[in-house]
Amino acid sequence: MRINNLLPPNVQYLISAFRGRVRKANKMWLYRDLVNWTVPLIMQSLLLSTGYRLRGLNISKNNEMRDRHFGESRCFVIGNGPSLKNMDLSKLRDEYTIGANSFYMHKDATESGLDYLCIGDATFMEDRENNVKWHKIIEEKLPDTKLVFNPVARPFLTKYNLYSNHSIYYYWRGVSVRNASAVNFDFCKPLNNGVNTGTLLSIPLAIYLGFKEVVLLGFDANWLDNFEGSYHFYNKHDLHPNFDSSSKDDRWPRYEDHLINALRDFISHRLICQKADQLGVNVVNATVGGRLDMYPRVDFDDCV
Repeated sequence: MRINNLLPPNVQYLISAFRGRVRKANKMWLYRDLVNWTVPLIMQSLLLSTGYRLRGLNISKNNEMRDRHFGESRCFVIGNGPSLKNMDLSKLRDEYTIGANSFYMHKDATESGLDYLCIGDATFMEDRENNVKWHKIIEEKLPDTKLVFNPVARPFLTKYNLYSNHSIYYYWRGVSVRNASAVNFDFCKPLNNGVNTGTLLSIPLAIYLGFKEVVLLGFDANWLDNFEGSYHFYNKHDLHPNFDSSSKDDRWPRYEDHLINALRDFISHRLICQKADQLGVNVVNATVGGRLDMYPRVDFDDCV
């Protein structure tokens, strides 16, 4: 029997990662967990902030967003789940709104008057023709929307002179924490909770902007309900077909990886709900259906 087979599964996985036998996305999970287990939280933030600054990634501009909308009644944070497909989002034109990624594909994207768009997935920043086209569409269709980007986007956006007339912000990625009291919503520090754009950026942004009520829409959390079908309000994405279904997402080669990813995002939502409650922020869920059961449910039509 090989010695490796006698070791605990997480140790075996760690050894495989160091040997280069694990995909990049899975390695990042593992490395973040390793740091979380071994480095105190205060030290994590200090080391990460120093590392980002040494790479020239300054996010001090984000301070201008802090409590920008303090005293405003509420903000709608919009995911891209299938429940949005037949919803009339033009009703949100007079509301504050935060969207994510390919929101522009919704039939009411322009009429909704989206205030902020968050793009956290580094896949969208890779130097490829389809990504250039994708960003140019967003630039055209959402001309007045403020943008929050993964920091790896900076050289890509500069190279192709993208969003020259937009307000652009970047964030720093931290190491995921395991308890609500440690969750950080301060965009001038490394963000330390969340897996997908919604939990990592969109909901935290609403809280950082100072809103005391956050209404979720299109957060179906249905990635595994129909593994071969779409988990978005659109069925096909011509520029990014790898997001047409969970089964086509080659970042996660094993079904087990999808299960882990889904579990981590549900944990992130629970921590957001708990932290928001500690801060006196009311997060409610107006999504039609879906799997998130940690937020109080409200009816969209009653909201608008």
